[in-house]
Amino acid sequence: MIPIGVCEMVVVEKGNNEYSVHKESVSKTTKTALTVQHVLLHQIRRILDDEEFIEILAPVSTLTNDSYKKSLSDMIIYKQTLIRSVEKIYTISPSIKEESQSYSHISRHLYESYQLELEMREKSIHEVIETTELFLERLMEIVGLICSNILEECDRVFSIPSTPFPRITYSELYKLASSLGSSFNFGEAIPSYVKEEISKKVRKPLWIINHPTGSRKGLYREDLNQPGYLATAELIYPEGFGEAASGGERVNDVNKITDYLKSSGEDISEFQLYLDMMETDGRNSAGIAIGIEPLLRYILG
Repeated sequence: MIPIGVCEMVVVEKGNNEYSVHKESVSKTTKTALTVQHVLLHQIRRILDDEEFIEILAPVSTLTNDSYKKSLSDMIIYKQTLIRSVEKIYTISPSIKEESQSYSHISRHLYESYQLELEMREKSIHEVIETTELFLERLMEIVGLICSNILEECDRVFSIPSTPFPRITYSELYKLASSLGSSFNFGEAIPSYVKEEISKKVRKPLWIINHPTGSRKGLYREDLNQPGYLATAELIYPEGFGEAASGGERVNDVNKITDYLKSSGEDISEFQLYLDMMETDGRNSAGIAIGIEPLLRYILG
C-alpha cells in the first residue's frame, strides 16, 4: 500500500501555486487519516481487553514468490497452536499480496495491508458473527464520539450500525447478483465487483453465509448441519465500501488438513509437528479477519 502522504514527494517546478495547495491538502488528509487510525487502534485494544482477549504477536514469515499464501497458512497454524492454551486471542497482523499494478484501480486491493484477526476456542461461526457485530458496533460508536470534530470537518455523517446485522446466504446472493446484472458462476469465490455492487444497495453491514464447499480457500470446516456448505461468513459494508471481514470455523481433522496441504503443493514433512499437535491436542476454534484499512475508509467516508 502506498502511504497517503507519499504523493507529496512528486517533483514539480518551484513556485507552482497549484502544487502548494495540493501539498497542503494532501498533508491535511494524511494527518486526518493517521489521527483517526491512531484512535481506532487504541480503542480496538481497549475493547478487546475488556472482553478478555489476549493479544499475540503475528509470526514472522519468510517471504517467497507466494508470500500471501505462505503468511496466511503460517497465521492459521500459529493461531491453532496458541488457542490450545488461551480461549480468546487476537493479533493485528500484516498481509502482503504480490499483485501487479493492474489491480491498483480496485480499492480493496492493497500490496501491504493490516488486519485484525480474532480467534476463539470452541465457538461456532454464528457465535463469531455475534461477537464481531457487538465489537464493531461499540468500536464505531466510541471512535465516532472521540473523532466527532474530525468527521464533521470531513463532512462525514454515518449512522452507527445497530446489531444484529442482516444475513444472506451465498445462494440468495447468487440469485440477487444475477437480477442486478452482476452474475458469476455458482460455486466460485464471490467476485469483488459483486460485493461492491451489493454493498451499494444495503443500508447496514451485511453478512454472507453458507458458502458452497470449494468456494472459499483455506482450512474452513464443512457445516455439520448442511453438508456441501462451509461454516464460513463474509461481511460487507454499506455505501459501496465493499468487503469488511471474512472468517469461519477451522478444520481440525488431520486427514483433511493433510489433503489440503497436499492440494496446495506443500511439503508435508515441513508441517509434521503441526499435524502431530492437531492429532493429539487439536481444539475446535473459529475466527475472523477484519481489514484495518477498509474499516478506516468506511469511518472516514
